[in-house]
Amino acid sequence: MTEKLPSPSSGSAEPTPSPWQPVYDIFQGVSRETVCARYGLREQDLDKLITDYKISRRQMALADEFIVRKVGRNDPCPCGSGKKYKKCCMALHDEARKTLPKEELHKLEKRLQQREKLQEDITKGFQALMKESYGKARKLAEQRLEKFPEDDRLHDIVVAACLGQGDYDAAFYRARTRYQVAVEEKDFFQENGYHKREGLERAQLVHFYSPSTWLEKLWIAQRARAYAKEFPTDDNNRLRQRVFRLKVANDLRRFPQKDTTGFEVRRTALAAVVEEIHKEGPAAVPYLLPLCYNFSWASLFVPELIHTSGHEASARLLAELSMFRFPYFSQMCLKYLEEIGEAAVAVIEKTLMENTAFDELKTGLLMVLGAVHTEESFQILARMTEHQSPYVVNWAAQALGRQKNPAALPYLEKAKARLGELSKIQGAIQDLVQNMERGSV
Repeated sequence: MTEKLPSPSSGSAEPTPSPWQPVYDIFQGVSRETVCARYGLREQDLDKLITDYKISRRQMALADEFIVRKVGRNDPCPCGSGKKYKKCCMALHDEARKTLPKEELHKLEKRLQQREKLQEDITKGFQALMKESYGKARKLAEQRLEKFPEDDRLHDIVVAACLGQGDYDAAFYRARTRYQVAVEEKDFFQENGYHKREGLERAQLVHFYSPSTWLEKLWIAQRARAYAKEFPTDDNNRLRQRVFRLKVANDLRRFPQKDTTGFEVRRTALAAVVEEIHKEGPAAVPYLLPLCYNFSWASLFVPELIHTSGHEASARLLAELSMFRFPYFSQMCLKYLEEIGEAAVAVIEKTLMENTAFDELKTGLLMVLGAVHTEESFQILARMTEHQSPYVVNWAAQALGRQKNPAALPYLEKAKARLGELSKIQGAIQDLVQNMERGSV
């Protein structure tokens, strides 16, 4: 059935060769005013049409797979409706299979086979990483990238393998390139409704990570390069072996427990190893840092050991490592920074001022400042409410509200007014006002 455009609000509209033609015109640079007049659309009609087009593009990508995939009549429908396939999309897909030309159906089947084989190889690659078979994982991913150069899962495997092998330059340059691609693709998709490297006809299989995901990986690779120079290891084989023993924590057969319980079980089992490393003091830091570059259970021991090492750079390292944003790992780094308290404020400020391209990774540091109630931390957060990124401003405002200082109210109100609909500050304002009314601040 042909999709109809919204009814024109007034005047006569030109005939529409395609229901998406107004959207195509917008993507080709025709002004919104001209498009609305040409097709008799209101502004809100055009906005809805653009949104619907982008949604339809995503649905088309799914529909192609569903048409050729074998699904049991009584299986859950792959569209996610929760209904049985026979009571949902089965008839639609059967009809589509009948009406599609044989060569087109064959093309879709081949595409699905390629996608399924690619997924199998990606799974093998990540499994190899978990076993620390970095060479195997890297080789597999590089081979598949020859055919699927725009799949970020494969690039992710390569970056992780490079970090595991100590090839930090390769990891850095790969992550930087993919970050640039991710930004470009995001901007292009928002404007055009499809990925540039995928093509309008979706001839190329692609899988893109978000820019923020690659930004995190780029930061990790950048720090790995810098730390290799700043904290070189010597020939202390005893210390190297002690740190290596922490990797026992990664044995899932020995330690099947998960989440917080999983760490506590491992912490108890490896208490003697942790104590031995603790006694090594600052000398252990260069050997501990490489454990952090790929997330693992062993990496969760590093924040505590750095915190207790007595190394002069421990606070700065905790601040920078918190930006890796690994589950639990980042929270531990922030917890120890908060324990350091006022002495950590200057270190956090310096971290906030440096490497500004990575500012969106620093929101945890803002919350630490919110928990440290000093004039210095207050002033830093007040300045951060002027940041150009709405994301950072929202976090800075929430952290400022945690200080329960009435002097924060003008900064919060100003930030809220500047962000408008993007603001998430109202809750912080209400909490502060309520505390002021109760006389608790």
